[in-house]
Amino acid sequence: MQIRNRAFLLLGLLGVATAGLTGCKKSGDAADADTIVIGEVAALTGGTATFGQSSHAGTQMAIDEVNAAGGVLGKKIKLVTEDDQSKQGEAGIVAKKLVSREKVVALLGEVASGRSLEMAPIAQKAGIPMISPASTNPKVTETGDSIFRVCFIDPFQAR
Repeated sequence: MQIRNRAFLLLGLLGVATAGLTGCKKSGDAADADTIVIGEVAALTGGTATFGQSSHAGTQMAIDEVNAAGGVLGKKIKLVTEDDQSKQGEAGIVAKKLVSREKVVALLGEVASGRSLEMAPIAQKAGIPMISPASTNPKVTETGDSIFRVCFIDPFQAR
């Protein structure tokens, strides 16, 4: 249930953040007018895969439910997920791919702070929101005003 609640909060925040971006899709494909493309970077394999897989499952469940209820602003959400293999350096590479090739309007991930720190400058530079479900390092959201989290930061948890 915790994963599901986190995914709904994440999707709700994303819906608000992307409301103004849905018309910014650059592709000329007619199907794009009815779709909001969101990128997700997750550790689906490797040492932290259990966290990435859980986060991905909750996100996919929430997107499926939102789409079944009519989507966001009448548009279906398409999730494009990339595996960073739990490797430092890989999250930045796949985030760049999602932004440049897939033309996502928002990024979800990563659960690990170090990998979120790789993604955050990419999202900030592209002017798209990024939401991390579990990054606790305060530096993640200090990257810029387009970077968000849905968990407590390390200093708060330490108290």
